[in-house]
Amino acid sequence: MSIKFKLAIPPLLGLMLVIAFIQVFWQPQQLASAKIKYENHINELLDITAVVMVPHILEKDLGSLFSTLEMLEKNYANHWYNITFFNQNNRKIYPLFRNDTDTAKLNSEFIQINYPIKLTGEPLGFIVFEADWGKEKTLILKNISAIQNVIIYMIILIIAISTLSQFQLIYRPLKKLSRAANKIENGDFNTELPRLTKDELGELTKSFSAMQQELAFKNKTLDHHAIISMTDIDGVITYVNDNFIKISGYTEKEIIGSTHNLVSSNRYSPEFYQNMWQSLKQGDVWHGEICNLTKSGVEYWVNSTIVPFLNNQGKPERYLSIKTDITKQKLAQEKLKHLANHDALTSLPTRRLCLENLTKALSMAKRDNSIVGIMFIDLDGFKAVNDTLGHDAGDLLLIGVSERLLKCTREMDTVARVGGDEFIIILSRAYHRDNVEAVATKIIDTLTEPFNLNEQTAQIGASIGIALYPNNGHGAEELIKCADEMMYAVKRKGKNNFSFFDDI
Repeated sequence: MSIKFKLAIPPLLGLMLVIAFIQVFWQPQQLASAKIKYENHINELLDITAVVMVPHILEKDLGSLFSTLEMLEKNYANHWYNITFFNQNNRKIYPLFRNDTDTAKLNSEFIQINYPIKLTGEPLGFIVFEADWGKEKTLILKNISAIQNVIIYMIILIIAISTLSQFQLIYRPLKKLSRAANKIENGDFNTELPRLTKDELGELTKSFSAMQQELAFKNKTLDHHAIISMTDIDGVITYVNDNFIKISGYTEKEIIGSTHNLVSSNRYSPEFYQNMWQSLKQGDVWHGEICNLTKSGVEYWVNSTIVPFLNNQGKPERYLSIKTDITKQKLAQEKLKHLANHDALTSLPTRRLCLENLTKALSMAKRDNSIVGIMFIDLDGFKAVNDTLGHDAGDLLLIGVSERLLKCTREMDTVARVGGDEFIIILSRAYHRDNVEAVATKIIDTLTEPFNLNEQTAQIGASIGIALYPNNGHGAEELIKCADEMMYAVKRKGKNNFSFFDDI
């Protein structure tokens, strides 16, 4: 129901109540009052007539008596139908020759008054007065109706003026505020508000203006720093700001009407998006970090907050997404994580990451009933190279060893540097001891080949201890310890060779 109709209801109800009051209470009251006045007037006439008639009755002067009654009847012929006089013996004296059957047919609304004529309390006779109240009532009703119409017209005029004033002073400013609210909802913060007045509407407009300025400031600040998009209930994008266009590389025309799949990096499973939408459709705010993809294929990270806008039934009708670009922070985190888990010289995983990868490899082997080979490698002759050729040459040698070890393994395997010249290799899904042995042989052959270090040649070897899961243990630390023991056993037997823990 519109406020215009709501403003019109009270005056209309007031008019209906006034009309009902006039019809039900005032008009009958006026009519009853008029009837009483009419009867009182008749009684006053009869009082005067009785005073004149008493001497004629006492003197038995019928001529004068008849003349008095005829004159009264003639003068007031328009007000009553009939006058009849009876003596004290109840004998009709006047009129002499008019029978009751000759009496004019009376209206159903008439007044019959039996007026006694007395002298000092002694009855001399009585007058039967038959008055035409119906005719008088019609005249009175006309007067009442005229007054009633004037009252109703005056009330209608007052209501019309009041209603127009309400529309002008209340409805129009409220309508203007409503239009302004709709424009602000759609992002137009420059809409004109009603002029300020010194009343409640003026206070409302003043408060609304303050909120408009606050929202405009926050929106400008947010729009300047954040990546903003708006979607409908189905996730179709209906609005994006300049930051969204700038970071995604798409034009506004390409974005509007599409979904956020346009910038999806395909890093996430369908379950990830299903859980997100389930949360949003319940009316909950979703928050998380997402990796997106620009039009040119470059990944960028955003910290995203998605807010559902709920209708009166508490159901989402659209969604607002506010994102901040955290690509630099994520790259810095990745770099720190890489530095924490990788050797600065060779970029190989450190012991910490090696243990994590070994734990994962063991879990995978348990599921598919495969074996995992763990090689603990210590370089033979590294200290001599480092002492004779210098630390720079030693560093180059370690880098060269790392490169050769990587070439001897698969992408799924792990090659880690866990000490000065110590390395660990994790062979995932080896399935057979022979596969592990083949890799160990390849490593020995590869590392015994000369290394060219800044136009100098270095020759080294490697002692390799090998442990197998599940034969030699089930825990990561346990298996590494077994491989380490076998590496020292190889060194004691002459170095530059490999041996399995099973061979003990």
